[in-house]
Amino acid sequence: MKRLLFVLLSVCLAGGITAAELKDTDAGTPAECSLPAESAPAVKKTDEKSAPAEQKQTPAEQKKAFKTRQKRIKKLVKQYKKAKEADKPAIKAKLAEEVSAGVDAGLAYVKDRIAAERTNLDNWENKIKADEANLEQVKAQRVEDLLSGVAEKKHKEAKKAWKKQLKEAKEKLQ
Repeated sequence: MKRLLFVLLSVCLAGGITAAELKDTDAGTPAECSLPAESAPAVKKTDEKSAPAEQKQTPAEQKKAFKTRQKRIKKLVKQYKKAKEADKPAIKAKLAEEVSAGVDAGLAYVKDRIAAERTNLDNWENKIKADEANLEQVKAQRVEDLLSGVAEKKHKEAKKAWKKQLKEAKEKLQ
């Protein structure tokens, strides 16, 4: 639960970066000012912009979209600070679109994580119900597993499987 709250808080803070938080950083290239198709959900104005938002992105694609969006935001903030008063409203509108897309992507990510955690919780609840239905058998089997050495083998197999899952998850993110 703490992990989920940390993820929620991190995404909300990262997605809602404001101009005041952005200080002297590297500016991106001029091409980064336009909103690419692979970036996370765009402001829904046309069917073209809403179509990529409906596609599921891999964690690596989400991370890449986040980084490119952050570069565009930083560049727009720099442009805004250097711009003449007449140009500032247009730049501010572009910045608002980018921030809006970032917040939308962050919320979508959090909703996906919540759905995944709910599924995980449902699986655990079902396992508990099954174990509680056969509680005496579960306890007796545990005693037998400990005495026969099967418990230690199961533990080693579970640890190995967990390490494999962790490695696969890290590879997915890169």
